[in-house]
Amino acid sequence: MGALKASGDMRYFQIRILHEQAQHLPGAIITKYFSKLELITGTGVTDSLPSCIVKVEHDGIDIMSIKDEIKGGLIIDQILQEGDGFAYLKARTPGPIQQLIAMENEAWIMPPTYLSREDGFFMTIHGTSDGMKRLKDKLETLIPEKMKMKLSTPLAGNLVSIPILHDKRSLVIKTAVEMGYYDTPKKCNQTDLADFFGLKQATVAEHLQHAENIILNSWAKQVPSSKPSKRN
Repeated sequence: MGALKASGDMRYFQIRILHEQAQHLPGAIITKYFSKLELITGTGVTDSLPSCIVKVEHDGIDIMSIKDEIKGGLIIDQILQEGDGFAYLKARTPGPIQQLIAMENEAWIMPPTYLSREDGFFMTIHGTSDGMKRLKDKLETLIPEKMKMKLSTPLAGNLVSIPILHDKRSLVIKTAVEMGYYDTPKKCNQTDLADFFGLKQATVAEHLQHAENIILNSWAKQVPSSKPSKRN
């Protein structure tokens, strides 16, 4: 379990468990069918369980046919998009680690968070200093003994804070990044994103434009400016 780090007034830590060390956790059943599950974004709490959008990768299976077999680790509520060897799912996570974090008002799970056969379990948790401290003892009861968590002092330096986005805009721009909208060359376009969300292309364009504007303006205000030197 990685050391706790500070980001402004907020902190984060990352948990890593090898695949063979995570077999006692309910989520282990997921890797029987999916080679990788990756968190795209959290969407709150549904029926007392953390809900989220995830991307899964597989070798060609009927996802709905294994829905009941994996419900101890992942409850699939909806298939948002499905392609060759992958799918985006709206789901709930009943695992003990996720539920502990969901009960803490000052901590939440953020990307990068994933579970894979090759790399095991990796989770990023953000929160306040107090929230992190409250989670420490609870999480260590679920993590293998040799995976220790160490609390650190706040880091010094100029750190760029992440601007707060409207929930829908945050979801649209995160999904755009995941689907390769900002890759070179692009792997999808605004029409693809509109189809994914069931929105008009103009609505997606507006969400992206507003989110990009907020992010770039926030970055520009926080990063020290540098004036070009004059040449004689």
